[in-house]
Amino acid sequence: MAKFSITEEQFKGMVGAVAKNPREMFLSPAARQALAIKRFKDSGSTIRVQDQTSEGVMPGTIAHNRKQIDDESFASAERSLRLINPFSAIEGIFRGAAEKIVLSVGPRTEMELLHLVGVGFSPQNIKAIDLISTSEWIDPGDMHAMPYPDQKFDVAISSWVLAYSSTPQKAVDELLRVTKSGGIIAIGATYNPQADALEYKDEGSRILGSRFRRVDQYLAMIGNKLDRIYFQDEPRDDTHGAVILVAGIR
Repeated sequence: MAKFSITEEQFKGMVGAVAKNPREMFLSPAARQALAIKRFKDSGSTIRVQDQTSEGVMPGTIAHNRKQIDDESFASAERSLRLINPFSAIEGIFRGAAEKIVLSVGPRTEMELLHLVGVGFSPQNIKAIDLISTSEWIDPGDMHAMPYPDQKFDVAISSWVLAYSSTPQKAVDELLRVTKSGGIIAIGATYNPQADALEYKDEGSRILGSRFRRVDQYLAMIGNKLDRIYFQDEPRDDTHGAVILVAGIR
């Protein structure tokens, strides 16, 4: 097989093509990360915190997320890849994303929101909520009691936040409440075999992971609201890894 390489002229051609459609840059984790950090700094590095929280919020949640923001990398820019990329295979989103109203629960920074823009959603149709917000784009709030009306969103994403809840059923019920009948929800969390089998663990301000080991646990919380499964994945055996579900609801 011939060695693959890109010439300087070819690279300039690629840059020129992307310049004509800047949205495509948001498909790059590095580009999303760089832009989110720059926008955060340009805004004065302001962080807003939801002080009033429900009993379902795990101790250490705000401190844990604050540490992630203080990290030089602004935390992972790739976290949303596995949850958002499957949307591109769903016909209704592939051809109609620009008209869909989307909710991101727990994005922490703009990186996840920029990724949604990259796969075709319109910025003006994207809402977000988190206990700790680095952007005016993200409403400070509690996922157990969201300030949005019933059946508001076409798509709702719970991105690696169920590990921060001691009442995950309540969090999922809220996700279902604000999502339209016929809409899509996406849930992702990291299973950690070191976490207790019955409860979440908090070591200081470091959340170790969730007890969700199988997609069936998500499905049980969704119950008869489930319409179809678009995508699912889970760790094999008892290994550390992401448990992911993208599903249509009734």
